[in-house]
Amino acid sequence: MIANNLKTDFPFVSNYFEQLFKVNVKKFPQSIVFEGLDAYAQCFFALELARILNCLEDGEENCQCLNCRWIRENKHPAINFVSQIHFKPQGDDSKTVISAAQAKEIEKSLRETSDYHRFFIFFDAKQAPPDLEHKNSHKNYSPAGYNICPDEDWYLDHINQKTFNPSTPNVLLKCVEEPPERTTFVFLTKNRADLINTIVSRSQCFKLPTSVKRQDFGFILPYFEKYPLMPLSCALNSSEELQNYIKENEMPVDLLLDTILSYLSFELKNADNAGYVLKLKQDIKALAAAKRHHSAQMSDKVVLDTLFLKMAGDIK
Repeated sequence: MIANNLKTDFPFVSNYFEQLFKVNVKKFPQSIVFEGLDAYAQCFFALELARILNCLEDGEENCQCLNCRWIRENKHPAINFVSQIHFKPQGDDSKTVISAAQAKEIEKSLRETSDYHRFFIFFDAKQAPPDLEHKNSHKNYSPAGYNICPDEDWYLDHINQKTFNPSTPNVLLKCVEEPPERTTFVFLTKNRADLINTIVSRSQCFKLPTSVKRQDFGFILPYFEKYPLMPLSCALNSSEELQNYIKENEMPVDLLLDTILSYLSFELKNADNAGYVLKLKQDIKALAAAKRHHSAQMSDKVVLDTLFLKMAGDIK
C-alpha cells in the first residue's frame, strides 16, 4: 500500500496505518500531527494516506485509478494544501500567516457533502526559491509518479503557532473537533509543542524522524574515538557534546540513539575479539534501556549521561 521508499524510512508508522486500513478504516484519525525535521517526508506520507483512502481499487503503490493519478498530479479536488499562499478565499490578502478567513473557508467547504475522503494538510510556505536541501528532500521522499515539486518562488516548511493568525486556531478548532465523516486534518510540524494544546489533544501524533539516515553514523565517530577504552571523564564529555550537537541540529534524541545502535551493530558484525563482542552486546543492551528511559519521558541529559556511564570502561 504505502510507497516502498516511505515504508523503508518509517516502518513503524507505515505498519500502523496499513493495519488500520485492513482492520478498521472507519477508525481513521480525524486529525493527525506529524513530528520530525523533514516537512517533505511528512507531506508525502500524508498524501500517500489520502491516496490509499481514495483509491478506487486496491490501494497498491502503482495503482493507476483516476483518484490515485489525480493525487499524484496534485489535482484532486478533495486534497487541500493550507498555507499562507494555499486555500485562499477571494479577498484574503494575508501573506505571512494562515488567516481566520481561511479557517472559515474550510468550515464553509465542510458543509458541502463529498464522495471522497477529504484531507486538509497544513504547512508553512516560505516565499523564497527552494535551496538544494529542500530540492533533495523533495526528491528523496517523493513516491514514484508524484508531481508536487514546489514552484521556483516558494518551498514547504513546518508550521508553528506563529504560522497562524491569533484568531485562526479558535475557528479551526471547531472543524477539528467535529468534522464530517471521511475528513482528516494533517499538521506538519517539528514538534507537537509548536502547536496549540487544544489541537494536539484532539489529534493523533506520529514521529517521522528523518534528519539523518539511520545507517549514516559518521557524525558520531568523533565521540567514540576512544571506544571501547572509554575513560569515565571521556564518556561524560561525549555525552555532553552530543547533547549540544542534537540541540544545535534539532535532532530528536531517539534518532541519535538509533544512530549509535547502528554503529554498535556494525561493529558487532565485524568484531572477532571475544571480549569486544561481549562489551558490544552489553552496550547494545544499555542502548535498549536508554530508549525505554526516553519513552518514559526522562530528560535527554539523564538518558545520555546514564548511557555513557554504562558504556565507560574497558573490555572485560
